[in-house]
Amino acid sequence: MSIQYYGASHVGLRRRNNQDSICFLENGEHALLAVVCDGIGGGLAGDVASRMAIEHMKESFLKMEKCSSDVQVKHWLQDTIQEANDLIFTQSTRNTEQKGMGTTLVGILKCETTTYIFNVGDSRTYGLYADDFLALTEDHSYIADMLKRGELSEEEAAVHPNRNMLTNALGIWDTVRIDINKIKNDYKALLICSDGLHGYVSEAIIREILESKRSVEDKVRMLIDKALLAGGYDNVSVIIVEQAGDLHE
Repeated sequence: MSIQYYGASHVGLRRRNNQDSICFLENGEHALLAVVCDGIGGGLAGDVASRMAIEHMKESFLKMEKCSSDVQVKHWLQDTIQEANDLIFTQSTRNTEQKGMGTTLVGILKCETTTYIFNVGDSRTYGLYADDFLALTEDHSYIADMLKRGELSEEEAAVHPNRNMLTNALGIWDTVRIDINKIKNDYKALLICSDGLHGYVSEAIIREILESKRSVEDKVRMLIDKALLAGGYDNVSVIIVEQAGDLHE
């Protein structure tokens, strides 16, 4: 099945620089990689971390062999993301201006019959299906842990002072927890985004835009515009991967 995809990143209205980095590309084996990284750390360090993660994922992906088996793909993801972690962690220990830098990393690797969803941190991947719209990743954050334990309501979580505190990120520690899940290619569209989108725009509005008959490019721009209308407090990055023909009769 052919696919359409597009992505963009915007600095927002309140930040001086954009610490998000994104990529979306196909390799020689017709697999598709789409990744969003949201950098953390003072000064310019967040951009450095997110850019390093994206560049390493891209370089490794372009050399990757065909998605021949589950085990091979999961090993590749695990190894490549751990390598990115090591690169960022090592650089941050050698450069005082970049000490403590890190990044979230979320993305998809779409193969012929299956798609792999991977995540570190609180950027997200959503899936749009014929009759459903849901988050396909779990946030690695202080608030997500509290919600899971039933210590907070969704309303309390939305305004909690520690809502941006991560429990897991790339480059901060020498080891990293990586969530990897496999799904069937029966979705209409996938949305990969930083919290500059999902932290400010409701899932109802996101779903409505994804279900519209507009082009993928227009949908990406509309989602970014919604984040800016909500105040543009953060950098915002959006990638949409759509199964061609499903939404455009």
